[in-house]
Amino acid sequence: MKQFSIIFFLLFCILSLNAQDKIPDFGSIDKADLEMKDCDFEPGAEAVVLLDIGEVQYAYLQGSGSLFEGEYRFRIKILKESALKMANVKIQYYNKGSMEDLTDLSGITYNLDNNGNVVESKLERKEKYKKSIDEVRGETSFAMPDVKVGSVIEYRYKISISTFGYIPSWHFQKEIPVKYSAYRVVFPRGCQFTVQTISRQPLEKKGSKSSGNWFIMRNIPGFREEPMSAGESNYLQRVDFLLSKIQDPYYFYEITWPKVIENLLADRDFGGILKTEISIGDELAALLNGITSDKEKIRIIYSYVQGSMLWNEHYATEPYNSSAFFYAWDEKQGNIADINFMLIKLLQKAGINAQPLLVSTKENGAINVNYPSVDQFDAVMVYVKDSNQRYVMNAADKYNPYDLVPDDVVYTNALVVDKDHGGLVGLNNNKKFQNDIYSTIYLEADGKLTGNATLTSYNYARTIRMNTYKKNKLKELLEDNEGIKVQVDSISVKNDKDEMKPLVQEIQFNGDMQSGGGYYFLPLCLFSGLGKNPFIDDTRITDIDLKYPKKYVITGSYFLTDDFMVNDLPKNKKMLMPDSSIELTRMVQKENNTISFRLTLDFNAPAYDAESYPLIKEFFKKMYAILDERIVLKKK
Repeated sequence: MKQFSIIFFLLFCILSLNAQDKIPDFGSIDKADLEMKDCDFEPGAEAVVLLDIGEVQYAYLQGSGSLFEGEYRFRIKILKESALKMANVKIQYYNKGSMEDLTDLSGITYNLDNNGNVVESKLERKEKYKKSIDEVRGETSFAMPDVKVGSVIEYRYKISISTFGYIPSWHFQKEIPVKYSAYRVVFPRGCQFTVQTISRQPLEKKGSKSSGNWFIMRNIPGFREEPMSAGESNYLQRVDFLLSKIQDPYYFYEITWPKVIENLLADRDFGGILKTEISIGDELAALLNGITSDKEKIRIIYSYVQGSMLWNEHYATEPYNSSAFFYAWDEKQGNIADINFMLIKLLQKAGINAQPLLVSTKENGAINVNYPSVDQFDAVMVYVKDSNQRYVMNAADKYNPYDLVPDDVVYTNALVVDKDHGGLVGLNNNKKFQNDIYSTIYLEADGKLTGNATLTSYNYARTIRMNTYKKNKLKELLEDNEGIKVQVDSISVKNDKDEMKPLVQEIQFNGDMQSGGGYYFLPLCLFSGLGKNPFIDDTRITDIDLKYPKKYVITGSYFLTDDFMVNDLPKNKKMLMPDSSIELTRMVQKENNTISFRLTLDFNAPAYDAESYPLIKEFFKKMYAILDERIVLKKK
C-alpha cells in the first residue's frame, strides 16, 4: 500500500508538471520538433536539448537504511552532422561495493520518413553495455539507433544509491543550448540542506518541501569556453545541495569542517591508511643516510615517489579514495590518492609532519568555504608546514618540484586533514612563471637568416616546458612563431635532471624573413610563445585566470648586411595598467649595422574578475599592437 502511494504521488507530480508546462510523455513526439531546422534562441547550434528532467528522493527501507532514487529523462534534437556523436551515450556512476546502480534504461530515436510520417527506432538490449572503469566507478554506455541529422533522440533511466544525506547537483546549462530543464527534489526528513544556485537568467521554483521542490530554467544558451578561464564548473548555471544538519527527536548532527575532518580520519580508505605501517625500504634508506635537514629529506622522498610511481590519470570518484593503496605501490602505479598517500607515509616514517590535503583542482572548480562538504574536492595532495616554509606536493606530477605549489591548485582553498591542526588553507605562492629569451640573428642579402638563442625557463615555466620536452614537442613549439618562418636545426637542453635549476634550452636555427612590397619585417618576440591576443570577444562571463604571476624578458640583436637600410624602427615604449598589475617596457636601438632590443612584460596579478574584462580587453588590444610591431627593412 505504501509503495502504491509513492507511485501515485510521483505520477501526480509528473502529471501536474506536464499540465503546467505541456511536457510530452516519453514516447510521444511533436512533429514540429522533427521539422525544426535551427534553435530559435541560439541560431547555428549543432544540437539543442529539448527536455532535461530529473526527479530525486529517498526511500526508507526497513532494516537496510536509506536508498536514494533518481529518475532522469533526456531528449535532444540533432541539427548538424557534427552532433551525431551525441547518439553515443556514456553514463558513469559509483559502483564500489554495488552501492549505486543504473536500471530501467530505455530509449527511442524519432525520424520523419519521405512521406512525413514519424518513424520510431527503439533502443534494444543488445545495444547497452555495462563495465567497470576502475575500483570505484562503473559505466553504462549505449548507442541510439538510426540517428541522422534531423533526428530527435530521447532516453530515460533510474539511478539508485545506498546512501544518506546526498542530493546530486543539477546542471541546467550544457555545452549545447537547452530549451527546458527541470529538477524535482524531495528532501529527506530530518535533513537540512543549503541550496546554492548559480544563475544568470530566471530560475523558477515551484512546489513545497513536502510535495517536492521543482527548479526550472528555460532557453539556456550553450556554455562557450573562454580563453584563460579557471574551468567551466565555476560558471555553469546549476543548483547545488549541501547537507548542513541532520536533526530528529533523537539525533542531532551539524556538518562543520572539523566534522568533515573527523569523518575522513574515521574512514577505512583514508584514516585507515594513515594508521598502517610501511617500510621505508633499503633503496630510499640509502638515499636518506646521513641527511639531517628536513628540507633535504622532503626533496629526496618526494623525488623518489615522483620517479617511482606512474599516475594512471584517475582522480577517483571520491577525491581521497585509496582502497587499492598497497596494490598500487606493488604495481608502481595508481590514482592521485594512491601516490600521495605513499608520499605521506614515507615522509612521516622519516620524521616529517606530513598531512593529507584535500584540493579542488581548477578544472573541478572553486570550493565554497562556507558550506563544509568533502564532495567539493576532487583530489588529495600532501601538506607539510614547518616554522620556515610550507610545502604543497603532488607526486603524481612528474615535473613539478617539491617546493612549487602545483599549478592546477595554486591560489585555491584546500583542506588540511589533521585532528589537531587541520582546517582550510589558501594555497598562495610567491613564485612566478618566467621565461628569459636571448637571441642573436644574422641576416643575409637574399632574405635568409641564421641565428642562435638561449631560452631559460624558471618555476612554472620550467614545469610546463619540461612536459613539452618530455613529449618530444619542443622543436614543434619553438618553430611556431608569429610573423617569421623558422626551422630549428638543433636543440641542447640543460638542467633537465635537476629540478632546482632553471631549464636552459640552447637552439640553432635558420629561416626566411617575412617580406612584402619590397619590405622585410623582423619581429621582436621570437620564441616567446605569447601568440595572438586571447581577448577579442565583446563580452565575457568567466573570470580571467592567468594561473600565476608571469614575467617575460626578451632580448637580442639583429646583425644586418650592407644590403639593407632601416625603414622603420619601433620606438621605445612603456605601458602600465592603471593598478600597475601589468607592465610592458620596450627599448630598441640601432648602432651601425646592429639593432639591439629588450622587451620585458610583467603580469603581477594571477587573476582578474569578469567585471574587469572591458579594461583588460582594451589593455591587451594596445599591448598586442606593441608586441606585433616589426622592424621594417628595405633593400638599398
